Order: sequence, then structure tokens, then C-alpha cells
Amino acid sequence: MPIKSAVSLLSLCLLLSSAAPLPACAAVEHAPVTAAFLKTERIAVPGKLVNAARIVDAGGEHILVVSMRTGASTADNATPGNDEERYELSASLYARKANRWAREWLIEEVNDCPIIDSSANFFPKYITITDLDQNGIAEVTVPYKYFCNGGVDSSTLKVIMRQGAQKFAARGQTLVGTGDTRFGGELVFDPSLSRKENAVFKAHLQFIRDKVYIER
Repeated sequence: MPIKSAVSLLSLCLLLSSAAPLPACAAVEHAPVTAAFLKTERIAVPGKLVNAARIVDAGGEHILVVSMRTGASTADNATPGNDEERYELSASLYARKANRWAREWLIEEVNDCPIIDSSANFFPKYITITDLDQNGIAEVTVPYKYFCNGGVDSSTLKVIMRQGAQKFAARGQTLVGTGDTRFGGELVFDPSLSRKENAVFKAHLQFIRDKVYIER
């Protein structure tokens, strides 16, 4: 059954815990949810569901939806009949407002790449929900890559973090090849991550990037 807005943070903590109740509950709690749950809550999923979670923090109850949709390119030189030349990646966070869900933010990337080789992927294992600065507001980190090239090359790599209205990112390229033939691997952080108060966010983005940037 969907959790009603009146459910307290402590009550949700007990619902999410499969073990005996703990004496205290962390400020940010989260648990995965299914496509069936999203349908019950009338939250649309654009394309294939990659990851979804219910989050409770100091700001209330939230739903994270990460999905990817493929389709035909909208470019003039699109290949007729090819439904895998355009990739639309999206991650949305919804907040419960009275009896409905309202979208708080959207991470969106479109890779429209006709004729030449193309791809796009999230890294579901490394989509994280944290409270690194311990302020009671969840941080959501979403890593993904996309490729549009005619040969062997690096993919564009992005690791995006959202905490409410704040957005932080590590951007660069994947690392391809071995030994002396390796190329790519560039990394650039948002300037705001150089601030002392954001050091914990920068370290987390570096950690996630280091887990995903080497092409296997």
C-alpha cells in the first residue's frame, strides 16, 4: 500500500527496516520501489525503468525515477527504420504535495546520433542516495555515459549530484585501451566543488567516477 503523507519519518524507518527496530533512525531513509508502485502512484516512466526509490528526508517524502528511452533520430540524415539512433536519459525526483507528486528536479540528456555508432547507458549500481553533509536532505548521484562517433573512441561521462536546488557535476571522458594505447580519461569538476564546504561532495563524485570511467 502507498505510504500516506501523514506517516512520520520514524514510522517509515520501521517500515523500511527488515530487522528489529533500531533505537534511532537516520535522517535520510530510502528503499527501492517497482514499476507497479509507480503506476499506482500515477508517476509516468519515460521509456525503460532503470532505477526507482522512495526517499524520506527532512524535506518530506520523495520518489526517484531513472529511465532511458530509445527511438528514431529526429535529424534530417536519420536512418529510415532505425529505432536506436536517439537515446533519451532522464532522472527525476518527485515530492509528495498533498495528494499528488510534483517534480522537484530533472536530469536530462539526449544523444541524437544518426548514421554513425552511438550508445548511452546509466550505471545503475552506482546511482546513490546519501546524506554526506548530514543536513537531513538527501543527495542523489546519477552517473551515465554516451557515445557518438564513427570509430573506437571515448564516451562522454557525467556524474551528476542533486541536493534540492543545488547541482554538482564531474564531467569528462571514459578511459579506453591498454598500455601505451590508452586514451581519454579526462575529468573536470564544477568550480563550486573547490569550496571547502563542498569537499565531501567532490570526494564522493570522484569515488563514483573512478568506479565507472574505465571501459571494460
